[in-house]
Amino acid sequence: MKHRQTVDKLTKLIIYMLGRQPDEFGLLPDENGYVKIKDLMKSLGEEPGWRHVRLNHIREVIYSTGSPALEIDENLIRASDRTRLLLPEIAEALPKLIYCAVRRRAYPVLLEKGLTAAVTGNRIMLTGDIAMAQRLGRRIDTSPVILTVHAKNARKKGATVWRFGKHLFLSDCLPVGSFSGPPLPKIRPAAKPVEMPTSQATPKTPGSYYLDLTIDATIKDQAKKRSRQRKNEWKRDRKRSSRNKINRWPDD
Repeated sequence: MKHRQTVDKLTKLIIYMLGRQPDEFGLLPDENGYVKIKDLMKSLGEEPGWRHVRLNHIREVIYSTGSPALEIDENLIRASDRTRLLLPEIAEALPKLIYCAVRRRAYPVLLEKGLTAAVTGNRIMLTGDIAMAQRLGRRIDTSPVILTVHAKNARKKGATVWRFGKHLFLSDCLPVGSFSGPPLPKIRPAAKPVEMPTSQATPKTPGSYYLDLTIDATIKDQAKKRSRQRKNEWKRDRKRSSRNKINRWPDD
């Protein structure tokens, strides 16, 4: 019974997220009401008590009801009843500042060229709440960059801004000069390579003796011959002295 109640609660939550207030959870349905399943799971993972939800839980929600309240099309999902789903509308009044989250790697390029919907593949999502901007940013980057968008400047430079629900704004572009962000990190100059003093090559195995193959073989032979001559010289001297004693005449 408890499992059944959990499935029912999850069903009602997803229906509310997709068919009532997707903006409250940072979700933007396409023109047919679909959102990506992975975006839905990221949003559910940010809600207390629902961080364990995986794809199999969502499939159970769909197939466990007699008349499915949710529809899946490959990697997309939508609510079957979308009569209460709000549509984007041109924003007449805008807050002075709105916020947009971008990836760190894209930030240096955005400062030079701005941001367009063609780059994101959808309308650019903005919000008047910096906490919501950080929530959206963590879905695309572990440490996102938060842009501060000056709404009036964005409109003057040709950007169109829509309001979507109570929590989101949408735009087709963010021209250069319509937003500001943190300064880029300073690029340190490359360190110069340190010249190491030249040192004599040391043997790989200290204490070992290596033969010098560059020495001429004839020199080695001469050295061996001289050492043998010096080694036997005392024998020759002894024989020579004994012969002298024998051949010497006795004293008168």
